[in-house]
Amino acid sequence: MRRGLLLLVAFLAGAILMGLELAGSRVLAPHFGGSIFVWGSLIGVVLAAMSLGYYIGGRLVDRWPRASLLAAILFAAGVFLLLLPRYGPEICDRIALRDFGARANSLIACIILFFVPGLLMAVTSPFVIRLTARTISRVGQTAGAVYAVSTVGSIVGTLGTAFYLITWLHTSTTLYLLGGLLLFAALIAAAMGGPRRGTAVAAALALCAVAQRAYAQERVLLERDSPYHRLLVTDDGEHRWLRADNIWHTQMDLHDPHGRGLVYSDYADLALVFKPDIRRVLVIGLGGGTIPKRFVRDYPQVTVDAVEIDPDVIKIAARYFDCKPGPRLKIHQSDGRMFLRRSKEKWDLIVLDAYYADTVPFFLTTREFFGIAKERLTPGGVFANNVVSRVAGPRSKFFRSVYRTMGEVFPQVYAFKVAESGTRFINIEVFAVNASEPTSLAELRRRAARMQGKVIKDDELLDRLDGYVGGSVSTEDVPTLTDDYAPVDALIHLW
Repeated sequence: MRRGLLLLVAFLAGAILMGLELAGSRVLAPHFGGSIFVWGSLIGVVLAAMSLGYYIGGRLVDRWPRASLLAAILFAAGVFLLLLPRYGPEICDRIALRDFGARANSLIACIILFFVPGLLMAVTSPFVIRLTARTISRVGQTAGAVYAVSTVGSIVGTLGTAFYLITWLHTSTTLYLLGGLLLFAALIAAAMGGPRRGTAVAAALALCAVAQRAYAQERVLLERDSPYHRLLVTDDGEHRWLRADNIWHTQMDLHDPHGRGLVYSDYADLALVFKPDIRRVLVIGLGGGTIPKRFVRDYPQVTVDAVEIDPDVIKIAARYFDCKPGPRLKIHQSDGRMFLRRSKEKWDLIVLDAYYADTVPFFLTTREFFGIAKERLTPGGVFANNVVSRVAGPRSKFFRSVYRTMGEVFPQVYAFKVAESGTRFINIEVFAVNASEPTSLAELRRRAARMQGKVIKDDELLDRLDGYVGGSVSTEDVPTLTDDYAPVDALIHLW
C-alpha cells in the first residue's frame, strides 16, 4: 500500500510538471509571444530545474529519509503554482517594460516563474526511490519502476494539458487545477509520515483553496485558450476587439460591423489598383473577419474564401463579429499552406494575414510557399502579405527577407508602409503581382485617382500609396527564406 501511494505521488509530480510547462507557455505568450525563444527558455529552465532537483533530492533523502519532508516540499511547490495566476502576469509585464531583449525577456520570466516549482517537483523521484527500496540489491529495479511511472505521468500530463486542459479551461484555472493536484500529492506523502502531519497538510490545503481565487481579472466578453492561442474578446462600448496572445488582431465598429477596422486591413483594397477585375478572393487568416466581410459588402462582384486554422477563432468570428458563411463567403478550417496545396482552384487575389507580430509561422514565409501561392493565382493576380516589422535599420531584417523572397518568386513586388500602425513597429503591406510587365507608381496613382471612392470603396486610396517604400528596400544582407532555412525568430526584432 505504502509503495503504491508513493508511486502515485511520483506519477502526479511527473504529470503536473509537464502540465506546468505547457500551461507556462500560455502565461508567457500574452507578454512575449510564442516564438522559439520563449519555448527554448521554457524547456531549458525546466530541464535545469529537474537536473538540480534530482541532485538536491538525492542529498536530502539520504540525510532525512522521511515522507513528511517530501510532503512539505510538494506542498511548497503547490502553493507556488496557486500564486502564479495572481502574480505571473504582473511579473511578465514588468520584465517586458524593462525590455532586456527578445531572448532575455522570456528567459528571465521562466527562471522567476518556473524554476522553483520545477526544482521542487523534481525532488520527488529520488525521495520515492529511497523510501520504496526494500534492499540495496533491488535499488536498480526500484529506480527503474519510479522513473517509468514518473515518465508515464509526464506523458499523461503533456497530452492531457495540450489536448484537453488548455482547450477547455482558462490558463488560470489550469494552473489552479495543477496546484490543487500537487497539494493532493503532498497530502498523500504526508499520510505516509503519520496522521498528525496528514491532518496539518489537509488543513493548509483547505486554507489555500479558500484564499487562492482572490485576484482581479480584466472584464472581457470571452477569454479562451484554443489549441493555438490565448483568445480575448473585449468591448469598450464603441468597438469590439479580438486579441490573440499579445497582439490585438481585430477592431470592429459596433455601429458598422461590416465596415473598416484596423488600418492595415484597409490596404487590401489596393489590390484592385493592380487588378481592377478581381472576382475571386482568398483570405488566409480569419481573425474577426474584417477583410472578408468588407469585400463581400463593398464589392458585389466578389466572392470570398477565408481559411483559418483555429476552429475557436471561426466560432468567435461568427458569434462576436458577425462573420458567418453565406452565398458569397465560404469559411474553411484548415492550415493555409495545406489548403493551397490541395486546392485546384485559382483566385484573383490572395491575402495572407496569418503573421503575428513576434510569432510567425516560418512555413508561410518561404520561397516554396510563395511558389504554391503563385500557382493558385490567375494571370495578373495579386498576392497581398501583411508583415509586421521595421522598414529599415537593424530591426527590419524580417521584412527585407520576406521582400527578397517574394521578389525571387513573383515578377513584381511593391511594399507600402501603413500609416498609424505604431511606433515600435509598423505594418507593411507587400503586394506581389503575377504579371511580367511592371506598373509604375505614377500609373498606380492615375488608376487610384479614377477609382478612389467609386470603383474602390476607399476615400483614402491615394494617401495609402504615399507609403510606398518598395523602391528603397535593401536586401543584400538578408537571406532568402526557404523551407530548409527560415530563421524568422532570429530575424524579428520588434522590441
